[in-house]
Amino acid sequence: MTATTLTPLPAAVVSASTPIVRAMARGVGVGGVVFAGLALKDFLDQLPSIQQGWDIAFAVIYLIAAVTLAIASWFGDVRTLRVFAGTLAGIYLIGVLTFVFALLRPLTVGPDAVPWFTTLMVIGTSAAAVSFPAAIAWIYLGVCGALTAVDRVAYCGSGAMLGAVQDTLFQLFFCGVFVALAMASRHLGRLLDATGHAAEIETRRNATQSARTRERRRIAALMHDNVLSVLLASAVGGGQAAVADQASRALRQIERYGVGGDPEPVTAAQLIWELQSITTEIAPRAEFRYELHGERPPPPEIVAAITEATAEALRNSVIHADPSDREASRAVHVRLDDDEIAVLVLDDGAGFDAKLVSSTRLGVSVSIVGRMRGLPGGYATIESEIGRGTTVRIGWATP
Repeated sequence: MTATTLTPLPAAVVSASTPIVRAMARGVGVGGVVFAGLALKDFLDQLPSIQQGWDIAFAVIYLIAAVTLAIASWFGDVRTLRVFAGTLAGIYLIGVLTFVFALLRPLTVGPDAVPWFTTLMVIGTSAAAVSFPAAIAWIYLGVCGALTAVDRVAYCGSGAMLGAVQDTLFQLFFCGVFVALAMASRHLGRLLDATGHAAEIETRRNATQSARTRERRRIAALMHDNVLSVLLASAVGGGQAAVADQASRALRQIERYGVGGDPEPVTAAQLIWELQSITTEIAPRAEFRYELHGERPPPPEIVAAITEATAEALRNSVIHADPSDREASRAVHVRLDDDEIAVLVLDDGAGFDAKLVSSTRLGVSVSIVGRMRGLPGGYATIESEIGRGTTVRIGWATP
């Protein structure tokens, strides 16, 4: 007997964090180029007072890092983007650390001058927020603020102390807003990832439970429709030939289940023949009528379910429907087209009160109703009235 194998759910191509980090990285990269353009005039004006080798090298390396981050933001994964963002943040930090060693003496600028790279602090701190954990990003912000104040005083002289403090406080507040937004966005991405992971685990758990339930029902239906029906036919003294045929059919069904695999496809006409054969075998005197309006082969799993449910409905009628004073009349009507299969199993026998049928009765709840309703597009209803007979509707329509 084969066990049901669950196909794992496909892993998501990107997590919820990926588009968020990509958007932040793109903003930092493009913003880095824009802010460099805004600082170009100050850069050119301050060339005479700064070692040009340091000045130009820092500007070029910074621009390369910003452009690389902007390009990578369109296709890079989270890990790669954080590496590039961290590189940009590191370049800016090295710049503010080494600036004081690149100054040319004597200084010829006034106290109101501001080193050109101070404009880029928002880019460096935002890149740190994309790359580093929250605590490190906030420490980075504070360190950059303190270093830019030192660089301002070193560049302009002690007379710029008050202005340096004021500008640093403004920069800390301004850049802190962007760091806080980046931290909140990253937290949202992690929250969405955690929620999605929990939902995936729950989906897998539900799928596993559903598959086990379907397998139990299938085994119960198999036992009821084949094994128990053969034992019952033998116990009530059915003809040896009929019992032998029914036993052979049961063995074929059990063997097919044990081997597993997909059922063999059948044509629409073959389905009609199969239903007629079942009717003749179980209820030889029953009327059989059919309407065939299509040639499209029905799905094999639908064919199996409809034939087995029809057989169970006929067996129930043969066993339970005959009143004490006569044999009930029975009929099977089949209508089949390309998009729908409908089967009616009718009798004018004793009937029963459907409300009194226990849900644990395998023949009704599992072999007929459960079997059909467990398939997409499948349906089954049972209508019966005491003294007036029973109508079983079995069918399937393209979902």
